[in-house]
Amino acid sequence: MKSVFVTGGSGFVGRNLIKKLTSENIEVFALSRSPESDQRIIEAGATPVRGDIHNTDVLRTALAGIDTVFHLAAAVDFWKSRKHLWHDHVGGAKVLLEAATKNNVSNFVYLSAASVIMNGKPILHGDERTQSNNLMDGYSQTKLEAEQMILKANSPTLRTISVRPPLIWGKGDTSALPQIKAAAEKGDLSFINGGTHLIVTCHVQNVCHALTLAAKVKIGGEAFFITDGEKLQFRQFITDVLKTQNMEAPNKTVSLGVARAMANVFAFIWNTFGLKSTPPLFPGMVNTLGLPFIVSDDKAKKLLGYRPIISVKEGLVEMSHNELV
Repeated sequence: MKSVFVTGGSGFVGRNLIKKLTSENIEVFALSRSPESDQRIIEAGATPVRGDIHNTDVLRTALAGIDTVFHLAAAVDFWKSRKHLWHDHVGGAKVLLEAATKNNVSNFVYLSAASVIMNGKPILHGDERTQSNNLMDGYSQTKLEAEQMILKANSPTLRTISVRPPLIWGKGDTSALPQIKAAAEKGDLSFINGGTHLIVTCHVQNVCHALTLAAKVKIGGEAFFITDGEKLQFRQFITDVLKTQNMEAPNKTVSLGVARAMANVFAFIWNTFGLKSTPPLFPGMVNTLGLPFIVSDDKAKKLLGYRPIISVKEGLVEMSHNELV
């Protein structure tokens, strides 16, 4: 890699990826939609390119001379419907792919999500062969559609590859964990079935490490799960994260059955009355936070040479006494 283009560069993963790439003396350009995004991208070490992922002219100009595209941009929202998310996730990926093809870009690395196999049931031995016929949220549905389209576009001239992390976390997180922190501060955080179920996670540094490995290998048309390499009890992980912020986890718990019933009621009310806000509980949240979810990253270890570069313990130490946002 010599010159790369990043979408989602002002986000949590994007800023960390830019720092990693520039530390390796790689020239980085990143798509930006606002002055605020420009500033975050510049501070991370990249050159902002003002535009939108749906703007064909901007992308075709921006990708001239680029050898690798990292497509990270996404609306991480497990409440919004497929209809609401399709335009950005699938439509945006299509425009970016076409621009990459027109500019003879060599590598197209997609940041997918482990939730593309979630089916409302416990997953204890998931891998890349695991498929779901019952994706219950628009986010996972559209991320999978985009991934399938991108991998299908793999060719001798444009190598495409996808990385599937589970819960991404770490210092500077601006997504899931700050929401958990806010819920804990309000006293609204309850664990489903006591939160004793096992999950896997992926620290942002491990995500960026995997993305750069994916950009360098010769393999194309494949998806790879990546993790921190540790099975964690959900409640203990959340407790440990909150502890780094000098906060205690609540003792409140609710059964899976009650959580699902409440989620369905809230979803019905919000959909019936067309409420614009996000309900306090909904089916996608229950599936994401309330069920065992274990996937193997053996394929990434074997074919990408992936190994975690930071442990969960090290990541927690790094977060200690530092604000998440």
